Amino acid sequence: MSKKYILTIIMAFCLGSTFAEQLESSNLTTTKAESSLADQVLPTPTPVATPAAKPVNSTPLKPVNKIVAYVNKRIITQNELNNQMVQARFNLSQRGIKDTNSADLKNKVLEQMIMQQIQLDLAQRGGIKTSDAEVNDAIAANEKAQRITDDQMRQKLASQGLSYDDFRSQIRDQITIEKLKQREVDGRVVINEDEVTRILNSETYKNKIDYRLADIVINLPEQATQEIIAQKQKQADSVYQLLKQGQSFDQMAIKYSSAPNALAGGDLGWKSNTSLPPIILNQLTGLKEGEITQVIKLPIGFFIFKVNGIKQHGTPQIVRQYNVRHILVKVNELTSDDEAHQKINDIRAKIVKYDGDSARESQEFVEMAKQYSEDTSSLKGGDIGWVSKGDTVPQFEHAMLTTPQGQISQPIRSPFGWHILQVMNIRDSNLANDKEKAEIRMELRDTKAQMLYTEWVRNLKEMAYVKINDD
Repeated sequence: MSKKYILTIIMAFCLGSTFAEQLESSNLTTTKAESSLADQVLPTPTPVATPAAKPVNSTPLKPVNKIVAYVNKRIITQNELNNQMVQARFNLSQRGIKDTNSADLKNKVLEQMIMQQIQLDLAQRGGIKTSDAEVNDAIAANEKAQRITDDQMRQKLASQGLSYDDFRSQIRDQITIEKLKQREVDGRVVINEDEVTRILNSETYKNKIDYRLADIVINLPEQATQEIIAQKQKQADSVYQLLKQGQSFDQMAIKYSSAPNALAGGDLGWKSNTSLPPIILNQLTGLKEGEITQVIKLPIGFFIFKVNGIKQHGTPQIVRQYNVRHILVKVNELTSDDEAHQKINDIRAKIVKYDGDSARESQEFVEMAKQYSEDTSSLKGGDIGWVSKGDTVPQFEHAMLTTPQGQISQPIRSPFGWHILQVMNIRDSNLANDKEKAEIRMELRDTKAQMLYTEWVRNLKEMAYVKINDD
């Protein structure tokens, strides 16, 4: 395994969880944010009370909703920050994390809000929008997953101090940012089959173990001096000693960790030992549930991991596979999104006009693919062979799983452009390698996407204007 590949895995793995749990964020670049990691907060002097004359017809003063941060041309207000802190406390309490220091929580929530606003600004400039129908579908799916009605959802939100309108706004923002991520990051992820085969044949995979991990990250600047490195090492060692003395890992993550998952107590979810670099895996080997590693120095910072769960690799399951063909119209500088969308609609109309005559429809699909598809599969009439879950981008996969066999899908927008697809056949494969390769491929895709997304967000932050209001 090459040094470049190991570094890729290290960076991606250590920089946090998927986009599905929380919005990716990173530490603020301002002095205000850096000071949030200080161990002590100076007490505010208590003013001496003095008598004051009561004015005639006086009215109580209303608290001012002050500005706490400037992000590009937008602002974040104290009321917005307060509301997010209430929700963050509720989310932490659901995870069993209580009594979080208010100053620590405020700093982490503000970091998250700033990074969210930077991404929403970019999405707006790029013309990315989320419709009411998309928000409705997301909420309906959420309610279905929780097995609750719309009224029960509203009651649940009210118990969390969140209005239904604010909840809809948050869902809209999450969908918009996910669309931005798909466009800017996911389309750049490439899985090399040699990587999959190398892992599949490794000794580590033959003794596969999954770890439920959490981490605390003490970040290192890109060009840190020896003095700064020594300071960060000392801080990491201090956190390690506090943990060994019985301090809560969750609370230490919220207070000290610079990783995007700090507000989740550093939770990384389940990670396979096949995706972990040796420098981390060697520290985890032999640890029991609830134990922590020593401080691990990596190129991007100092890390401490906690093992929250261990499970052996299960028996491979049967894999469902889909024989798919598709037609792709790319979006680029010569073809706009609207033009590509219209073109794929026109192609679909020419195919489905033979609805009821499957043989003629199939023949027309092949001809249209050879003539119009901008994918290499066009030479085969759009046939991309047998596909399993995890082999394709999420939008394409969703259409593949939900379109009835033999029918032509509705147009699909992916990072590559606009598609239509047809599932020609479905089979259940009992070959262990198929399942194992699919799992490895998904782990590699997640790892690479995390790395690219983290790097992309970091670059966004460096280009953005951020100012914390110290008043």
